[in-house]
Amino acid sequence: MRCRRLRGLAADQRLFGRTMSLRGIISWLTSLVVWRSAAHTARKLYGFALAEQGSAIDLSMAAQLCTDAERAATYLQHAMDESRHAVMFSRRAGEFQVARGMPSYGAPRADVDHLFESLGELRFVAFVHRGERRARTQFNVYQRYFETHDDAKTAAIFARVLDDEREHERYTWKLLIRLSGSEAAARRELRRSVRWEATRTWLRYGRAFSRRVFTVGMWLLYIVVAPLALLVRVRTRSPTGWHP
Repeated sequence: MRCRRLRGLAADQRLFGRTMSLRGIISWLTSLVVWRSAAHTARKLYGFALAEQGSAIDLSMAAQLCTDAERAATYLQHAMDESRHAVMFSRRAGEFQVARGMPSYGAPRADVDHLFESLGELRFVAFVHRGERRARTQFNVYQRYFETHDDAKTAAIFARVLDDEREHERYTWKLLIRLSGSEAAARRELRRSVRWEATRTWLRYGRAFSRRVFTVGMWLLYIVVAPLALLVRVRTRSPTGWHP
């Protein structure tokens, strides 16, 4: 069954008439797992909503902190686009949830990283550009996936988001060149951003793993200590009644 599905995906890719990037190929193959059920689809779409909302918050803060009025206005428009994407993904995720008799996830509430303030404008723009390029590649694959799997509504959402992502990728690249001084310097900033993101991801996974280890450890401690405490309490309980 899995082999037939892989052959089908390969045939779909040939029909598209273009060579996918490595990231695109990975995204296409992982679609077998990511979209395998309504529950997984809803969860993934809501994850996109959280990511888009987080980007909207970071870009809104960039608009507030940027000293150049033109760039600040551009960041604000970008933030509005991301916020709209978050609503689209969240609503579609909710529709999948309701269709399977489950409650909607509700409005996305993303964490704030204060990236513009911590990275500075140049590194922030490099980070945003990489994110837009990554999203454009993935969403292009996912749009095609849903088109070939008879889900025109979800495909249309990805198509609308893609229009914005292409524009965001274009303007952030031009802005990165302008801020860094040259294309070569811009590419160096992108490589630097890759290393920073890798470190950031590693630390995030490390913190998440540490929290899980702590939780498991506390449960094990409770399971071991609670019976011992009860035993000690029984053994040391004072006898009742009168004693000479």
